[in-house]
Amino acid sequence: YYNIHCGKDIKMKVDLKKLNFRTFAKSSAKMYDLLDTNRTRLAPWFWWADKKITPNKFRFYIFMILYIVDTKRKKIAHKLNHDKVYDEQFFIYYGIDNICGMCGLDNIDKQNEKNAELWYLTFQGTPFGTADTAIQWVEQYSMNLGLNSLYAKIQSTNYKSIKLLERNSYTIR
Repeated sequence: YYNIHCGKDIKMKVDLKKLNFRTFAKSSAKMYDLLDTNRTRLAPWFWWADKKITPNKFRFYIFMILYIVDTKRKKIAHKLNHDKVYDEQFFIYYGIDNICGMCGLDNIDKQNEKNAELWYLTFQGTPFGTADTAIQWVEQYSMNLGLNSLYAKIQSTNYKSIKLLERNSYTIR
């Protein structure tokens, strides 16, 4: 159970909690409700947010459990063979236990390229700057892993994500 706490500014209290069975069990109902009310905004960027994939809580829970199991599988494969890439995901909390999004690292490569793919999502109403703070904490986490770089694959029409990355000194190619 890994928490990353932001202590820079009391007004911008952002915590990241590693996505695992325990954190999902605690936040699953709230997470589904947030997904359900944010589908229109998220579905163009996250295939699993589509109502056809996760139409109800049961299907959402099954999807997330399989996602967590696959993450664990990749982590075990990496421990057995360090050339295998793996993933780490986090819930983003604002204030005390107010879940407001998710972020993570996919394809963590600690051996060859020493990089990973950064991803993030926030829900409507998340205070401005929350995703910026989450990215900064993921960057710090990445440096602690020994990574040299992060990259994000953003669709060219996802203007909010592009602006977020530009604000955080990412180069757009």
